[in-house]
Amino acid sequence: MRVFICPLATIALTAFITVAVPAATAWSQEFVEDTVVADDDATSSAVGTSASSESDTGAAGTVSVSPKPSHATAKNKYAVPDPALELADPRTYRVKVLIRVEAPDGAVKNVIATGPIPMDWPEQKVRLISEKMSPQGKCSEVILKGQAALIKFQVPAIPKGGSAFVERLYEITRYRTKFSLPGEELKLARAIPPELKEQVAGVAPGVEINSPKMIELAESLRRTTEESGPWETIRGFWSWTRDNVKFQNGDFRGALYAIENRCGDCEEMSALFVGLCRLSNISARTVWVEGHDYPEFYLVDREGKGHWIPAQVVGPPWFGEITEYRPIFQKGDRFYDALQKQYVRYVPHTVKVADGQAPPKLIVDHQIIADSDINGPSYNNSK
Repeated sequence: MRVFICPLATIALTAFITVAVPAATAWSQEFVEDTVVADDDATSSAVGTSASSESDTGAAGTVSVSPKPSHATAKNKYAVPDPALELADPRTYRVKVLIRVEAPDGAVKNVIATGPIPMDWPEQKVRLISEKMSPQGKCSEVILKGQAALIKFQVPAIPKGGSAFVERLYEITRYRTKFSLPGEELKLARAIPPELKEQVAGVAPGVEINSPKMIELAESLRRTTEESGPWETIRGFWSWTRDNVKFQNGDFRGALYAIENRCGDCEEMSALFVGLCRLSNISARTVWVEGHDYPEFYLVDREGKGHWIPAQVVGPPWFGEITEYRPIFQKGDRFYDALQKQYVRYVPHTVKVADGQAPPKLIVDHQIIADSDINGPSYNNSK
């Protein structure tokens, strides 16, 4: 038996936003219903057959599914709004998520493909509108609690020259956010928030917190602000990153690269900020939206309630607030890829087959359908 694993997705974006999909990661074995989605029974039963823009060689047609309503959002504690985080100016639009597996060079069997899907957050509400998939296809969801959501697409076989797909249409509502409590009242958390424990159990790819250069930088910056409290310490990390790292687009090279070369794009700058926070016992994480990422940090108020607070390290000088409308696809920067058996930076875009004549081709497509521009201001080194 031959097993083929495709670690990267082939991207064919036709939306208002062009995105390079990052390296693949793997899905965990935890199945829950934290997002408003169709359950397995709904997605595996044919409600009707309709024409589709997708063409599947060797397939009899396309199964269209009308998802059942779900009340699972109420169980998702990571989507409960934070009263200290003001939500304003909502924008609603649609996102089409496509996962397509092609077998151009030979038949494949027992196909499993994964890709990220949007999930609810305090600043983002998600509703599944419709789903289409190839006959014999089956879908389920994997929720990495407090981190990301994945769709798992399975099909028994794809003939040579054929393909199989699942296409979901989501309605997204995103809000402009602003943290409303006085920063000087906040303090460090006594413990790591549960959603971050797995993320910080080891060193995240590209967040080189063991580097002497990063340790030295964190210590020197912290000494200048530690008497003023954690809010000003974090603001110092944010200011240093913005003032000393010049925006330069390119492949992800990590936080240490940003320190040594004083340049990088949103990924390097967010990784640097997150690393400086983690070296100072401040919980922080990366938020990935389409075509961009930014960091969040975690502090607690006088009552001991924790808050995730956004910042923008490249582009407009937002600290404690952010105007971002593109869909969120992950919060975090360290995910275990069981297929590659290593920790990676991004949630999965992966296909695996149990038997096949040649490796399949995976296409993951996120298409944003909006009546107006949701990109917001330019992030290219704007101060």
